[in-house]
Amino acid sequence: MLTVSVSHFRQHLFQYLDQVAAGETIVIQRNQQEVARLVGPTPQDWRKRVTDQPKLLVDPEELLQPLADDLWQKYD
Repeated sequence: MLTVSVSHFRQHLFQYLDQVAAGETIVIQRNQQEVARLVGPTPQDWRKRVTDQPKLLVDPEELLQPLADDLWQKYD
């Protein structure tokens, strides 16, 4: 997140717009007080917002194996 004054933002408007388009958030201040926050557009497709990839702790083949019979015998 970048913080800039109004006058500096005005002088370098297109540079800051390029940074916002690249994902940067810019806080605009007047007299050391925040007056605006410039953020890029949110993606319309929810799939573009997902960044976490699930990680399996076991092999996929192990997930498909049936559970051991002795596990269920404890609950009979």
